[in-house]
Amino acid sequence: MVKPMSIIDGQKPIFRSEQPVIRRRTRIGFRPTDDYKVIQAQAVLSLVLGVLSIFCFFTVYLFWIPLGGLIFGWIARKEIAKSPKERLGLGMAQTGIILSLVFGVLGCGWVMYTYLAEAPPGYKLITFAELQPDPNEPKLIPQFARDLEEKKVFVWGYMVPGEKQYGITDFVLVEQLSHCQFCQSQLRPTQMIEVHFKNGLSVDYSTKRIGVGGVFTSNPDVLKQQFGGIVYRIEADTVR
Repeated sequence: MVKPMSIIDGQKPIFRSEQPVIRRRTRIGFRPTDDYKVIQAQAVLSLVLGVLSIFCFFTVYLFWIPLGGLIFGWIARKEIAKSPKERLGLGMAQTGIILSLVFGVLGCGWVMYTYLAEAPPGYKLITFAELQPDPNEPKLIPQFARDLEEKKVFVWGYMVPGEKQYGITDFVLVEQLSHCQFCQSQLRPTQMIEVHFKNGLSVDYSTKRIGVGGVFTSNPDVLKQQFGGIVYRIEADTVR
């Protein structure tokens, strides 16, 4: 409802509304009819995991990163396909899938290749973990170790320091070198390998990781002795 204001000098009456005029501000380029779209969260996760999949070049234990990138990318594509006008992120999902697939396959493949290439031709690459007995039968060496008897193997480890520093022909090889002499002495008989170089081969002491290869033998009776000893022995003819 409006009511006239006073007439001034014969002019027409001025009308004023009793209700205030509401002025709305609008942003440039914004239209209330525009559709609102959201970014699919799984697409973002797929892209992030796809980028992080590059770490698979360092270890295969991170295989779950590209696997997650593939799963989230597949879920994102499926959800976006259901409502393409309401969801964004198809490009991110596809990029995440590609990166996860490429880095995952190439990275894990590279690690496996370098692992297999760590042993010289004609030598079987073994680890200390494979030589450990079953916890339920600690007095018996595993079947894996028995099958290696008199065969050429190659293993990586660390030299236990001894009296000699140069021209060493006999030493003990362990999986991890401890800085604590007491901890080093607490190793089980199967956690050490006695190495003897033949054919005039020798090495100088080093704290770096080394690899030795040669004929593998074992002495199961050591596990039955009260004061222990070293179960495994390698007559080494190559070293890295």
